[in-house]
Parts: sequence; C-alpha cells; structure tokens
Amino acid sequence: MLLKHKLNHHQKDLSLNVFLYLLYLILNKYQSHIMTKKNHTKIAFTFASAEVNFLSQQFIKIIELFTGKIKLKKLYDQYLLENNSPENFWHDAVSKLKFDLKTYFIEGSVIPRSGRLIIVANHAFGVADGVSLCSVISGIRQDYKMITHKVLRQADAVKEKIIPIDFSPNRSAMLANIEARKEAEKVLQNDGVIVIFPSGQIATKENLKLKTKAHDGDWKQFVSKLIIKTKSPVLPSYFEGQNSQLYHIANKMGQTFRYSLLMYELTRKIGDTINLHFGKVIPFSDFEEIGNLIEITRYIRNKTYSLDPKPVHNK
Repeated sequence: MLLKHKLNHHQKDLSLNVFLYLLYLILNKYQSHIMTKKNHTKIAFTFASAEVNFLSQQFIKIIELFTGKIKLKKLYDQYLLENNSPENFWHDAVSKLKFDLKTYFIEGSVIPRSGRLIIVANHAFGVADGVSLCSVISGIRQDYKMITHKVLRQADAVKEKIIPIDFSPNRSAMLANIEARKEAEKVLQNDGVIVIFPSGQIATKENLKLKTKAHDGDWKQFVSKLIIKTKSPVLPSYFEGQNSQLYHIANKMGQTFRYSLLMYELTRKIGDTINLHFGKVIPFSDFEEIGNLIEITRYIRNKTYSLDPKPVHNK
C-alpha cells in the first residue's frame, strides 16, 4: 500500500510538471506569434535564468506572461519604432512608463559633473530603481555604468551602460563576475561613475504584517572593496516605498515565486510617483579613517537609509 501511495504521488508530481511544460509551450508559441508578426527585435523579456531549474524557469515565464510581460513588450516596441537616441534611453523609459520621478537633495548635496564617483542606492522596487537613477545621472553626465542583473543588458541602447552580474550558481557566472569587477574598476580609474545596488537583491519584509517596512538584505562588501581599490568617493541615494504585499508573500515562498513577479511589480509602477533622495558625497578620506571593509559597508548603508524622510523601526 505504501509503495502504491508513493507511486501515485510521483505520478501526480510528474503530471503537474508535464502540464506546466505543455502550457508553457502553448503560451510561448502564442507569444512568439505576437512578437514576430510585427517584425519586432527579439529580446528575452524574462527573469527566468540558470539561477533556477528548468521547470522553475517555465513557471516564471508563464506567470510573467499573465502579469505584465506583454504590456511591457508593447511599450518597448513603441520605443523602437520611435528610433530615439540611445543617450536618452533612460529618460525615454521613464516617459514610457509614465513615472512621476521626483528628486530631492539635502543641503549641500550635488551630483558631481566630473571625477570618479560611486553612486549607491537601496533596492526598493527592482527595474524601476535602475531606470530612475540612470535617468537622473544620464541627464548630468554620460561616463557612467550601472552594475545590475544580466537580464537588463539585452537592449542595444544600454548595452554599453550596463555591467552585468550573473547570479547563476556555476563557474562561468563566477568568472563573469570577476570580469564585471575589473570593468567597474576601469570605469572609476578613468574618472567615470559606477551605479550600484549593494544588496544585490530587492528589499523585503522581515514579516508579512501590513505596517512592516521593507529593507535591503545585507549589503555586499563588493562595494567597499571597489571604494578602497579605486579610492573613490560615494554618493548615497534613497528610494522611498516598497513592492506590493503580494511580492513579499511570494518572497517568503522562494526565489522562483519572487522572480515570477518582477515584471508585475514594474507594471504596477506605471504612472506612479517615484521619490528619489540624494545625500552629500562622502569623500574617500572618510573611508580611509574607517579602514575596515565591514564597517565601511555599514557606514554607507546607514548614510543611505538616513535619507529616508519617513523612517520606521519595525517591531
């Protein structure tokens, strides 16, 4: 009886996996028809990658298709037809997404027009953070690059402005990330700007209480090593707000569910207000005095979160 029960359970799991895969194939064929019949540039609009297994990738793609992927693809197709200058990509993206982007500078705060600089920010929303921050920076100077997920590097207009990070659990990803660090160092040594979200992940809630405020996870020492290696000053910036309660529920369920809602969260931000706060540039001499990588990371994180105009201490 026990063997029979296990076999029935295995058959159910197999049937579900087969069903999901067949559903994906049908939807993918339909989606391809939509994209190719208008001769659109092919870009893999998905956050499904080698970071998760094959079936998880198909699950992510299915959820994306029903929660904003087609809408975002249409906006991108419209952008392509307009044949705009690549230099204005981020500004055009903000316009297409109808973000009401508001920037705030504390007294004495300014974005330097020249000289090496690392701009750090909390990762409140996901794609919207990078689009918004680069929109502001590109309006001041063009010698910048943003370190972010490799998925965002597909658009031709921004390939030269993105240093891709690969979170896949394999050797090739590790080697690619070493090259990413070298490229970032080169940008700074040439007195350019690096934009980075040091947590490497979108802010999440400690618990699912409605009043709980989302915060970044631990910030990686990658940014501190970059500061010390290139002797760069740092400009902290802070995004107000957080993703939906649905996203935070999905986060508790695991990476696959979290990734499946990233396009949904971007679609939710269409037409929304984004408040971006900038602090004062922190000179490299401050980091020399601190010395310790862990303490430097904590210091710039605290400086970033001190820009929150509505701080809440979660209970």
